[in-house]
Parts: sequence; C-alpha cells; structure tokens
Amino acid sequence: MKRARLGFTLIELVVVIVVLGILAVTAMPRLVNLQSDSRIAALNGLKAGMQSASDMIYPLAIRQGLTNVSDAITIEGDDIQLAYGYPAAFSRQTWSKLIEATFADGVYNADDPADWYFHNNPSQNWIRFMTKSRIDPSLQCFLRYYEATETNAPRFELVTDGC
Repeated sequence: MKRARLGFTLIELVVVIVVLGILAVTAMPRLVNLQSDSRIAALNGLKAGMQSASDMIYPLAIRQGLTNVSDAITIEGDDIQLAYGYPAAFSRQTWSKLIEATFADGVYNADDPADWYFHNNPSQNWIRFMTKSRIDPSLQCFLRYYEATETNAPRFELVTDGC
C-alpha cells in the first residue's frame, strides 16, 4: 500500500521560490515606472490647472485695464496678484486661490499636509512646484512657471527627467 505524499519536496519549494524571484525582478521596473508616470501625470494636471486659471484671468484683467507690471484683481473676495494681466509668479497664495490645491514652502516637512511644495525666485520671476516625494530640485521633477513680461505671455516648463 502506497502512502500519500504530504507537502512539497525541497526541490519543488526551491523551484517555486526561484520562479517567484524571477517574476518579482521582471515586475519591479514596471512598478517603479508606474510611480514615475503618476508623478508626471500629477505635474501635467497641475500645469493644466495653472494654464486654465491663467487663461481665464487674463481677459478679466484686460477688461479692467490691469495689464501693468504689478496689479491685483479681486475674484470672489480674494486679491490675485498680477504681472501684465497674468498671475504673478512670486505668490503661492495667488495659486492657492486660483486652483484647488495647497502649497507649502520648499522646506520639506513630512507632517505638512500640503499637496505641493514650491520654491520661487522673485528676482528671476519664476516659481517652481514639486511633489512631496520629489522636493529636492536636483531630482529634476518639477513644474516651473515663468511670469509674463511686457512682451511675452507666461511660460510653463515641465522637467520630468528625475521623476
């Protein structure tokens, strides 16, 4: 009478572990790529929201004659700082009021509930937005908004090399 075999042999167990290891190694790059894709998608979403807000503000500013280097327009009781009729780069409050997001200064704080971090350089008229996981600008994963000038509309630069 043959006895029924219970469990796995050592060889079967080793083969299963090796197969699982191979599957994990092939799946890992896809998971890492998904994180990168989600960061890029978030930056693209922020860019689209900022462009839409900027495009909606400009006609209102023109109608009210607010096209100087530094003006402000009141929308729903909030003052929005402008540069040549477009949202100014130096004010994170401007962007918090225009789009549904919270922004924190570029100093990382894990407990900060902000959606985005920013770093601005008023002397160069730009502001940079980064996700919480990519707060370091050297990681090359950010959206930079260049303020409008007298001759040019604002410009958005998306840098995703390090996302």
